Amino acid sequence: MKEDCQKNFEKINEYLDGELAHDECRQIEQHLNDCPECQKCCDALKKTIDICRKSAQDRIPDDMRKRLRAKLRDCFGDRKTPVGQK
Repeated sequence: MKEDCQKNFEKINEYLDGELAHDECRQIEQHLNDCPECQKCCDALKKTIDICRKSAQDRIPDDMRKRLRAKLRDCFGDRKTPVGQK
């Protein structure tokens, strides 16, 4: 990743959340217009955020929740080390 890409990408979450000053937004938008790779990453992030927001509103049926938890226990139940630790 180029230095300019890295610099702008570090602020992309704040940009998408509308938390940046107008000048910073304009700088990121200009970079996105000039850099197709960063534009693709930004678009993918926007879609991910949208999916998460929509799915947070949906309630998982209780029977599906129980089956999902059982499957997760089956997959991760044998672990000797807690997740995130080595």
